[in-house]
Amino acid sequence: MTSGELTTRERQRLRECYEALHELAATCAVPSVRAAARAAVAEVHAAMDGQALEFEMYTSRWLTETDTKESE
Repeated sequence: MTSGELTTRERQRLRECYEALHELAATCAVPSVRAAARAAVAEVHAAMDGQALEFEMYTSRWLTETDTKESE
């Protein structure tokens, strides 16, 4: 492995981080935390994209989920 490659464990942790942040960005009731989580998702997205890792980015559902939470 060269210094520019992620280990298998690092790739897994990056995916786990992405999933956790994505969930927080979609479900947190605190607007500032939701916004920060969304920014963090974008940063992790860039890292994963740069490493050619496969992942899904469903940001369109954030608006729907947020609107539903705020109307409750």
